[in-house]
Amino acid sequence: MQCPNCGRNVRSKNQCAYCGHVFNKQEVAELKEESRNEDVVQETPRRSSGGFSRVLWGIIKLVLAVAIVFLAFLYGPRIINQVVDYFQTSDTEVVQNTPEEPVTEAPVTEEFEGEEPSEDTQDSESETEDSAATSETEESTELSESEESNADGQLSIVNQEVNLDEYPLTNVALEFNESLDNVDSTTFNFTIDANGETVELEDDYSLVKDGQTLTISFNDPSVAVLSTEAQEQVLNVESESLGVSESISYEVPTTSLDTEQAEFFNSTITDNLASIGDVSTVVYPQDAEVPYVYDDHSVEADALISWFVLGFTFNAIEDGELTLEDSVVVSSDLVAENDEGIVATAEEGTEFTIQELLSAVVEANDVSAMNHLIQETGGPNAFNLWLNESNYFSTRVTQMLTMQESGQVTGAVTSAQDIAQLLNKLANNELVSEEADATIKELLLNTPVTAKYPEGQIAGYQTRYEIASADTNTAQQNYAGIVELEDTYYITVILTSNFTSAEEVVPAISTSISNIVTYFETGQTPEEVAEEEAATQAEAEAQAQAEAESLAAEEAAQSQVNVVEESTPETGTVGEDGRTYSNQYVDNIGSYVNLPEETVYDETTGETRPAEWFFDESDGRYYYR
Repeated sequence: MQCPNCGRNVRSKNQCAYCGHVFNKQEVAELKEESRNEDVVQETPRRSSGGFSRVLWGIIKLVLAVAIVFLAFLYGPRIINQVVDYFQTSDTEVVQNTPEEPVTEAPVTEEFEGEEPSEDTQDSESETEDSAATSETEESTELSESEESNADGQLSIVNQEVNLDEYPLTNVALEFNESLDNVDSTTFNFTIDANGETVELEDDYSLVKDGQTLTISFNDPSVAVLSTEAQEQVLNVESESLGVSESISYEVPTTSLDTEQAEFFNSTITDNLASIGDVSTVVYPQDAEVPYVYDDHSVEADALISWFVLGFTFNAIEDGELTLEDSVVVSSDLVAENDEGIVATAEEGTEFTIQELLSAVVEANDVSAMNHLIQETGGPNAFNLWLNESNYFSTRVTQMLTMQESGQVTGAVTSAQDIAQLLNKLANNELVSEEADATIKELLLNTPVTAKYPEGQIAGYQTRYEIASADTNTAQQNYAGIVELEDTYYITVILTSNFTSAEEVVPAISTSISNIVTYFETGQTPEEVAEEEAATQAEAEAQAQAEAESLAAEEAAQSQVNVVEESTPETGTVGEDGRTYSNQYVDNIGSYVNLPEETVYDETTGETRPAEWFFDESDGRYYYR
């Protein structure tokens, strides 16, 4: 209401609060009437509902909207994947059997107590719920499509290509008829049929996805079996979840291994080592196309994981990611349990150069130094990726390396074939580069002396590059090295475990290395070599003795005559032996005797002189000097 005096809006019906004017009865009546008129709300006429046609049109629009949404859920993900596959220039993905990355939780937004959520927060939560519901719907739709597709047998191998150029490394490319977006290392099961046996590849392979192509790479598990003809193998590809069951046949090259050498190799390992524990062995002569393999399988790597740490670190140096002079700060998080090396006992924050860490690894099997080198060159996942890409399919770190009380290094697995493959590259200066490989070999000359190597027992030995378990290790006894002779080299890897005592297995490893290398070099067993050497020495000694006896007999014949007999020629005559006889003075009897006229060379005067005769009472003969 407005005051009749000042015109301002007031709520009191008796007096204006602004000018103080007191309303009379007539003004009060007018103000009440004005108030009633303001409270009246005018009604707006309702529009017609439009009838049946408008209702029908609304129903049609609703049905169309639901159909569009359903089709988007049904075919949207597939269309998006096809578009991405078409436009993406490089969608190659490596599927690894490696430890998973830690999952990082989403940050939590705190709300102060007593405050209501803002409209923005409510909208965000609503959008999140809608997004989650949409995601669940899409996943359900994709799963239904996958199950329907697999039920119809739509996913299948349409083409395959087998590459054996680097045998025993085998690469098989499998082209499928559909995208492999949901395929990982657990999707397929791979087995090999060879020589009447089926071998499961387990984790010893790598998978590379590229669009609709899946490439599996592995080392032939049957390489140790000798054959003079090409062998047929079958790679079986199974996936229960995807409804895939395919077999790919191919022929592997013939092996050029010497049959007698292979039999001796197998019998030596069986007799010396397999009888006292579990053993896996590879011997790789320089001139062999493939190695000699005995029961190759994945085992705890122990100290031999350091071979791969060296290779990984020097590759990083070669790529310019770090240098030997770079400093690394000691972190307690990377110190191995039970380790008493120089890195583990250093104070937190102490700095070591890369060169010092490498030396600690080589000279003392320093586990904490290995942990710091792995972390400095990219961490365990980068290390595992490099191992996989380098075709070391059985080798990986599964946790931070630690030292057990038994002396065993745990946290990594490997195989004899993986180690032999790395050593073969190093022997041929193909591991990193010629210069880097020379540096690695120089470092390896400082490894600890081990009784597992047969010192002084291999003919033609020049030098060796080796890394081995500590001889006191009660859980594993491993040896891996390159033994260089005058004209060739031998790569030897022996991995043993589950034995009764280290004192028994250490000399057995030494004997095995000596026997195998000796046989491969000479074609003879060490016993045969020893027998031949003994026979040769005995023959030489007998010949020398015979020559000595012959010389002594000749000298004796020349310096002795029989006692004078009646048939002795007269003085001054020539006897039947062609010598001239005359009376010669015999010193020790003090008389003359008819004896041959002999002369001898006097070393003192350098001239010849008449011989001096004497009589030997023990045999009754005359001798001259």
